[in-house]
Amino acid sequence: MHVEVGLLGPVELRLGGRPARLTGAPQRIVLARLALAGGRVVPVGDLIDALWDDEPPGNAVGNLHSYVSRLRRHTGGEVICREPGGYRLDLPAEALDTGRVERLVAAAREQAPAEAAGTLAEALGMWRGDPLADVADRLAFAPDVARLAEWRRHLREEHLDRRLDAGQAAEALPEIEAYATAEPMRERACLLLMRALHQTGRTAEALAAARAYRERVVDGHGVDPSPALDDLQKRILAEDPALRPGKALPAPAPRRRADRFFGRREELRALRAALSGGRVTTLVGPGGVGKTRLMTEALTGQELVVELAERSVPGDVATAVAGALGLRFAPRGGAAAIADRLGTAPALLVLDNCEHLLDAVRELVEEIVARCPGVRVLATSRQRLGVAGERVLRVGPLPEDDRVALFCDRAALLRADFPRDARSRALAAEVCRLVDGLPLAVELAARREAVFGLVHLRDRLGAGLQVLDPARGGDRATAVTATVEWSYRLLDPAAQQLLDRLAVCRGGFGLDALPFFGASESLLAELVDASLIGCDLDADPPRYRLLETVRHVGLAHLDADAEREARDAHGRWMLAFVTDLLRRQRVRNPHTTPALRRELGNLQEALAWAGDTDEGARLAAWIAAASSVAPDPGLTAQLVRLTPRAVETEADALRALAAGAGVWLNGHIGEAQRLLGAAVDRLPTGHPLRPSALLIKISNSMFRGQADDVRADALRMRDEPLAAGWLRATALCCAALMDAYGGDAAAGLRRLEAYAEELDVDRLDGFVPFARGELLAGTDPERALSYYDESLRRTEAAGFDYTTNIARVARAAVLIRMGRRDQAIEACRSTIRQVRAAGMTAQLWTILRLTAELLGDLGDATAAALIVAAADSDPYAPAVMGPDRERLARLRAGARALPTPPADIAAYALELLEQAASKQPASAGPHPRDHD
Repeated sequence: MHVEVGLLGPVELRLGGRPARLTGAPQRIVLARLALAGGRVVPVGDLIDALWDDEPPGNAVGNLHSYVSRLRRHTGGEVICREPGGYRLDLPAEALDTGRVERLVAAAREQAPAEAAGTLAEALGMWRGDPLADVADRLAFAPDVARLAEWRRHLREEHLDRRLDAGQAAEALPEIEAYATAEPMRERACLLLMRALHQTGRTAEALAAARAYRERVVDGHGVDPSPALDDLQKRILAEDPALRPGKALPAPAPRRRADRFFGRREELRALRAALSGGRVTTLVGPGGVGKTRLMTEALTGQELVVELAERSVPGDVATAVAGALGLRFAPRGGAAAIADRLGTAPALLVLDNCEHLLDAVRELVEEIVARCPGVRVLATSRQRLGVAGERVLRVGPLPEDDRVALFCDRAALLRADFPRDARSRALAAEVCRLVDGLPLAVELAARREAVFGLVHLRDRLGAGLQVLDPARGGDRATAVTATVEWSYRLLDPAAQQLLDRLAVCRGGFGLDALPFFGASESLLAELVDASLIGCDLDADPPRYRLLETVRHVGLAHLDADAEREARDAHGRWMLAFVTDLLRRQRVRNPHTTPALRRELGNLQEALAWAGDTDEGARLAAWIAAASSVAPDPGLTAQLVRLTPRAVETEADALRALAAGAGVWLNGHIGEAQRLLGAAVDRLPTGHPLRPSALLIKISNSMFRGQADDVRADALRMRDEPLAAGWLRATALCCAALMDAYGGDAAAGLRRLEAYAEELDVDRLDGFVPFARGELLAGTDPERALSYYDESLRRTEAAGFDYTTNIARVARAAVLIRMGRRDQAIEACRSTIRQVRAAGMTAQLWTILRLTAELLGDLGDATAAALIVAAADSDPYAPAVMGPDRERLARLRAGARALPTPPADIAAYALELLEQAASKQPASAGPHPRDHD
């Protein structure tokens, strides 16, 4: 069966020459996304994004499989291929209407004008309407719609151009006039109209069309037409025979654009203040940061400006300044001659782009400062000059609002329909972050937006900066990599090597990293001076960071062996960092979470590189243990991928610990129990990670309702020689909690009394007061609330997000059962958001069950039953114990018939809580913890 796909109009599937009936929009979306990939694999995530934008349902993958299956019923199983990670459309190019147009366009390039015009007319006939017409409203297709629409305009212009070349001006003129009217700001439409009018003897009208176009673009946009318009006008006036039939018009040159300046108000004020009070001021910053533009904005036009970028040898500095002063040449001793010419009169000498000629510039500036008391000097450089009394102003990337404004301004110049909605600004902000907010890179990225669209531009930049570089060459004023390479070549070899090695760091580094890379502080200082590494002295300890633009270039310098050495050094640094962090956790301290957050990028980078090696297993296990106090969803996802097939060696046990911690946080408690049990059994008593493995296993057993396992492991924890005091206390509290959750809180209280001396061993540990609150919640809820508040005070001060969130859940439960509805509504709302952001699946289901209880109390029995049913159907939801079983049973019975559950049950619950909050009467004031 012959299968064809149409994209140049509504999405169409044709089988044996006849249209196939596609029953729903999802099938057309999937078909279009696969067809646009040109035979490449489309990842499942991309297909989900196309189908649901940013709000996929919980069963998105299953729904996608269903849509693909329905498509396969039409096409057969061999056309849509399942590949690792996604799907691929296996069709020849000719099976797509876009492929047939490409073939016709390629053929037209080899044909004479008249024949080419006919071929291009056939290509234009392939369009059945606006491209992707029935899926064009989907954000994921916006770049493709824009590309195909622009392609259609370009082909129409090529077709009309060939008709003029073939001497068909009279026949083509009506269509050209209609096109120029429809596209009044499109320069090539004007050029075609001018040619057609001139060829048909209406030269005066051709010149009038040129004048009208010039007025439109100048008045409407404040820009000039491209040189192509001037060139054509001159050739028409000169009666150039090449404009007559049979000769093609050269392609129009790029149009010059307006160049508005954004931000930098504080920098401008600082620069003007420095110029008014100092003799020598240097603007220092990385390439592309906008030093020259900032300097230009500060000038009045009366200054002597000397551009040094194109000067290559030290003697050229004096020559360039002498030329600007009107001296015919700079004789030997040129600095003295220049100083004599400047004399004592007030003046401002501006030296732009000095970094590659520092010694010569320094010599000249020192001579001028010494001999010309009225002369001030402003320099721009990637490195300070080193002149006595020099005031250095460091120029950094643009703030986010300014960089986004710059991007949107430049993108709108190239695409009139560039969207200005909130989502587009958010995507633009992501793009700008990927290029460090450097104005040069932001402007280059804005140029590419018209080609790729925001989403695909962001994705391509995430994989590297090559998308910003020109197809041919590029210098340091037009290419990001070229401007970085320029600075790189000015370094000595040792500094170059260090910069390349440090490029494997992600998110910055501290001085503690240098020994692992064999680096000295003096070499680091050289890289900071050269503006290739930024320094944040406000951080404690100081933080150093390569801009992402520099990082990409440095990584490209590393061959396979050099990259392996650098990444191995990086991995050793991260292992040392995380083992030290865990050792310091023998006593709870607020240093842990900020340190983890600071090195999160490096931890993820090292873990991704180490992979399945034994070193990677060791690193992953230490990371899992250290990060359990403040889980990160991205890190959790990496840990889950390390699940071993069997646990036979110590390395397998470490992988089991790492993966077990990950699936525990994700709520897959059955798999977590298997992995964590294997890890605990394989790691010997006295192993430094065994206490952490035991604690995570205890937490998971609690979710499963396995009280005996919790109690047994709590006793094992007491026998662990390397277990910190707070670990033993937490394990004992967990054993007591299982008594309470099983319905016997009094037994739990007796258990805590028996071990009282082992509990309050750490002033920052918030788990003990949490446990005491849980044991009192049923009999003395007011006292329980005070214990929860104490737990929150401790854990928030220490940054222990995990314990903070379970205390929030517990506190919400007590507020619900005390009937404090307004406080309970706000507590549930904030807690759902917190645990969801942390990726704590078990706690999310617990707070959702509590929300169901609250909604039932508020009279919404159907919503309560619906949430409980969703929890019942999810194997990741924790087990229900004790009195909670009766509560949930009553909620299940509250509604006889349930509607279809929503795709996102948490969002559904939040919406209901928002509605409930708006209906509650104002209280005397919320509890101070209700807005956590």
